[in-house]
Amino acid sequence: MKKILALALACLMLLSTSVFAAAFSDMPADDHWATAALNNAVNNGLLTGSNGRVYPENNMTRAEMATIIARACGAEKDADISAFTDVTTDDWFYASMSKAVAMGAFNGSEGKLRPNNNITRQEAFVVLSRVFGLNVGEISVDILDTFKDGSKVADWAKTSVAAIIQKGYVGGANGMLNPLDNITRAEFAVVMDRIIKYYIDDIDATTIPTDGNVMIRVGGLKLDGFETDKMVVIGDAVGESKMVVSNAKISDLLVVRGGSQVNVDGEFADIRIVMPNITLSGSPDDIKAIDICDGSLYSMGTILGPEFLSE
Repeated sequence: MKKILALALACLMLLSTSVFAAAFSDMPADDHWATAALNNAVNNGLLTGSNGRVYPENNMTRAEMATIIARACGAEKDADISAFTDVTTDDWFYASMSKAVAMGAFNGSEGKLRPNNNITRQEAFVVLSRVFGLNVGEISVDILDTFKDGSKVADWAKTSVAAIIQKGYVGGANGMLNPLDNITRAEFAVVMDRIIKYYIDDIDATTIPTDGNVMIRVGGLKLDGFETDKMVVIGDAVGESKMVVSNAKISDLLVVRGGSQVNVDGEFADIRIVMPNITLSGSPDDIKAIDICDGSLYSMGTILGPEFLSE
């Protein structure tokens, strides 16, 4: 019986991959370097494509990235972006750009958000580092020197780009980082797949994967006895709900983007509070660091010990 179930599951997995690939006429072949990540992006609601195509080789625009980031984190809050002169309420991306600004992912400059501009690789890496609180703490930019073109990374982007490389989410190709090149939709899908492997949307989920980074997109979920050496992100979709992470051992980052009150106990290597107005409480056995990222600047906050926590 076990062999039959295993075979059925394997067939179902193969079938689902084929269905995703068949859904888009331009989905790369199964042996393409980006196909698995693109299928995962479709499966998790990050990419929807249009006109039966997913456009993997197209350069990604700022509006498209804002949309994917908002979907990935389950963002619901909107910012007032009416003051920006290059967006209107009739634009297909208006809601996504509004959410991305509220998330702190995009700030704009000179009264513009430039939604239709292609986004470069270094710009994309900066946004991702902001969203997941990677660019805080002691980060050495020396790792950029391991790339032939590492010196091309702009000064304002160095810390964020170095942070995302150190975490293993970006590896470059042929010794090149290509920071000034535009990032394609396929390339971005691969980076996102490395950063977040699993998305949890079911409040009754009893098994949380531990072989990849996890995004929690449902409020009220209790992570009791959860142990992992991967990153766990409490996403924006949690909203004002309370979150409980009890008897836990998370030896990578616990990134808090959502939840008005987050109660923790256990052992945590580093808790990153990315959004403002989040209350952290509990009686942890051990927290090595708490990094507080300002909602707009993502500046390094004071590293606090367990005495910071209160009921």
